[in-house]
Amino acid sequence: MILNTTWQIVSVMGVEAICVFFITYFISTKGRVAERSYYDVVIEKAGLEERLRENLEENAGLKQKIQNLHLELQEARDKALVLDIEKKNLERTNMQFDAFLKSVDEQTKLHFENLANKIFDEKMNKFSKMSREGLHYLLEPVKENMQILKKELEEAFVRQGKEQFSLKNEIQRIVLANERITLQAENLASALKGNNKLQGSWGEVILEKVLEDSGLRRDQDYKMHSAGMSLTGITGGKQYPDVVVLLPEDKHIVVDSKVSLVHYERYCSEKQDENLRLAHLKQFVHSVRSHVNDLAGKRYTDIDSLNAPDFVLMFIPIESAYFLMVRADTELHGYAWCKKVVIVCPSTLLATLRTIESLWRLEKQNRNTLEIARQGGHYTIK
Repeated sequence: MILNTTWQIVSVMGVEAICVFFITYFISTKGRVAERSYYDVVIEKAGLEERLRENLEENAGLKQKIQNLHLELQEARDKALVLDIEKKNLERTNMQFDAFLKSVDEQTKLHFENLANKIFDEKMNKFSKMSREGLHYLLEPVKENMQILKKELEEAFVRQGKEQFSLKNEIQRIVLANERITLQAENLASALKGNNKLQGSWGEVILEKVLEDSGLRRDQDYKMHSAGMSLTGITGGKQYPDVVVLLPEDKHIVVDSKVSLVHYERYCSEKQDENLRLAHLKQFVHSVRSHVNDLAGKRYTDIDSLNAPDFVLMFIPIESAYFLMVRADTELHGYAWCKKVVIVCPSTLLATLRTIESLWRLEKQNRNTLEIARQGGHYTIK
């Protein structure tokens, strides 16, 4: 009985001990879990604060970039404004330069008149200081030569005035000659039908006709195939440009006339298939570009015995072919200029050659005037 009671007491105490153990373990475990959750929250908070700091720094960087972009935009606007002002200044300068060119003839005339009057006045003042006897023997030949000088200058100015008054007639004559040449060119082009060699020879014929109509003389003002010039290229081979125009002060301009017009003629002949016409037009423009490259490759301007400017004229004998080319490829002129080639047609070449002829006449007049002035001074010294 006592033993059973003792066992029951021991059993009850064991159960209580077990319960206390589990309760204590549960409380301890839950505390550790709560402690871990708190640390996780702290760590997560620290991470969020770090991300917030990074985002704030990134936001500040973006704001700085935006501010820099605003500054760059303002600088670009300022530069655009400066460029616009420079453009307007350049246009104004060009207008002033054009006005200056128009006044060159009048200024030249006034310059020569003032020069003649100045020379005359200086000599007369010098003579007035001499003795009466010496003045008598010295003044007569000087007066005579000064009168000759004045007369020659007046005649030169009269000739220049007549040339200026006849400019309108000259322009009309050039236009009529150009129309006649263009009509002949188009008729002959229809007959050539793709013969490139014949086209080249015919182009030279048209080119020489333009030269003659401009008033230039063969072998005096221009050379066909560099006749008598013996031009040697940089590779040592002989060069035979179609035409070499002779300029004042022993300068030259090379003119080439061998551009192919085969596809231009086919373009004009095709009346039904528009796609085929466009294909011929494209091939025509391509042939012109190819000839520009070939002409640039000849490097005429590098020939030592040829005192030419830094470009060559490429002559297209048919006016309508020239304007068709310009409309079809608006960048072709710029492309040719980069290759140091200037594309011309009968009308533009005539104007250029007329300018060259005027330069010839002006230089001759200047030489005559200077020679007369020199002779006048020579007699005065005597």
